[in-house]
Amino acid sequence: MAHPHHRPAAPKTPPSPFVEATFVFRDTLKKPIAGLAVQIKAGAGAPDAPAWKTAPDIGDLPASAPGTTSAAEPMVSNQTQATTNADGYAVTIQNAARGQPIDVLVQNRHGQYVWKATVKPTKDIAAFTIVSPEYHLEATTKLTPTEAFQQDLNLPVVQDGEVMTIERLVNDFGPYIGWTQKVTEQGEIRKDFPERKKNVTEDAKTHKKKTKITIEHHYRIIDTGKPKTVALNVLGSRLNYPRPETFSEDQYKYMATQLGVEIAAIKAIVQQESQGHPFMENGLPTILYERTYFYRLAVLKLRATKKTGAEKNPYPAYPDLCFKTHADGEYGGDGLHQYEKLARAAKLDLDLAIQSCSWGGFQIMGDNYDKCGCNSSIEFADRFLSGTDGQMNIFILFMKNVKPQAVEGLKKHEWEKVATYYNGGGWKKKNPHYATNLAKYYVEFK
Repeated sequence: MAHPHHRPAAPKTPPSPFVEATFVFRDTLKKPIAGLAVQIKAGAGAPDAPAWKTAPDIGDLPASAPGTTSAAEPMVSNQTQATTNADGYAVTIQNAARGQPIDVLVQNRHGQYVWKATVKPTKDIAAFTIVSPEYHLEATTKLTPTEAFQQDLNLPVVQDGEVMTIERLVNDFGPYIGWTQKVTEQGEIRKDFPERKKNVTEDAKTHKKKTKITIEHHYRIIDTGKPKTVALNVLGSRLNYPRPETFSEDQYKYMATQLGVEIAAIKAIVQQESQGHPFMENGLPTILYERTYFYRLAVLKLRATKKTGAEKNPYPAYPDLCFKTHADGEYGGDGLHQYEKLARAAKLDLDLAIQSCSWGGFQIMGDNYDKCGCNSSIEFADRFLSGTDGQMNIFILFMKNVKPQAVEGLKKHEWEKVATYYNGGGWKKKNPHYATNLAKYYVEFK
C-alpha cells in the first residue's frame, strides 16, 4: 500500500572531483621545519589534470568552496616547488584531483630532489604532515630536522624475501658489514624496533613440526632529551631470505640415498660442522675465512702471472687476510665478523676470497667449486646463499668427487677415517674431539 505522505529522498550531489591539500613539514617532536626546499608533483599513474591553483600562505585562501575550478582549464601533469616557512608550511593545492597520488620530494645537499612520501587526498580539505627521519647516521652532533631530511645516505636495502647474491653482498653491503657509526647526539639513544618472524622446522628425531619464533632487530635513534654517544650498526638483522632455510627430512633422505649411507650419518656431519645450522639468523650461510688458503691461492696466481717460483706474499699489508701460517685466534669472531673479512678480502680478489672460505651446513671450502658442478666460485657462493637445495647438491658432488674415502668411512661407521678424510690429516691436533663427536651425534640421530 502506497504512503503518499513519504516523499522520495532527493538525489545526493556527487562529490567534487577536486579537493584542497595542504603540505606541512615537522620533526619527530612535531616542531615546524623551516627552510626546506620541497617539490610536490603528480604521482605515478595520475592522469593529467587542470593546472594546480596554489596558495602561498594558508591565510590567503579564498572563502569559496575547496576545489573550485573551471572545466575549460588545460590538462597538464602538475608539479610545484616551495620553501617551507617558519611554521613548516610549504604549499596548499586548492584543486588537487580527488584520490590521485601526489609525490612529495625534498631537496638534498647535492641539489637533487629525493622522494619522501606519496599521498592520496580523498577528503574535501586535508593537511598532510611529512615527518623528518628518526635516525641520524652521519652526525657527530645532533642533526637539525632540516639536515636530517637533506642527508643522502643511499644505504643498501634488503627487500623482504630477497635472495642475496655474493656480488651484491660484497659490493653493496660490504662497506657496512661489521661496521658501526659512533653517533654523539644531544638527546638521542638507540632503540630496538623488533619484528617477530615465524619459522616452521621439522624435528630430526620425532619428525614433528615445530614453530620457532625469531626476532629481527631493527635499530633507530630516537629522542630522549639526554645527550648520549651510541654505536649504530647500519645493517638490519636480515641480509638474505634463502629458500628453504633448513634441511628437511626429504633432503636428508635424498643425500643419504645418493651416497649410500644412513641419514643419521649425514646429520652427524651437519651437526659437527655447523651445529645443524646451514644458515645464520641473518639468513647468510655460515662461513669461516682461512687466511692461509688466501695466501696459498694468491701465491699460485702470482706465479702463474709472473712465471716465477718465488713464494712472496702478494698482500703483505693485510696479514689478517693473507698469511702463510696459522696463528692462535686468527679466525676471530663468528657471524658477521667472518663476512667482514670476506668483504675486505673480496676487494683484493673476489674469486680467491670466496675460495678461501668454508661454506654452509657442511663447511665445504670454496676452492672445490669446479669439482662440485659449478663453473665459477661466484656460482658456488650463490648456490650456498640460495637455500639448502643448493647446499645439498653441492655436498653430494663434493663427497663423490673429492671425499670418496670419507663416504666409505660413513658407510662403515669408521669415524676416525671420516675425520681424517673430511676434516684433514691434522684433525687430532686442531680438533681432537672430531671423531668422538661424530660417533655421539650418529647415535643421537639414529
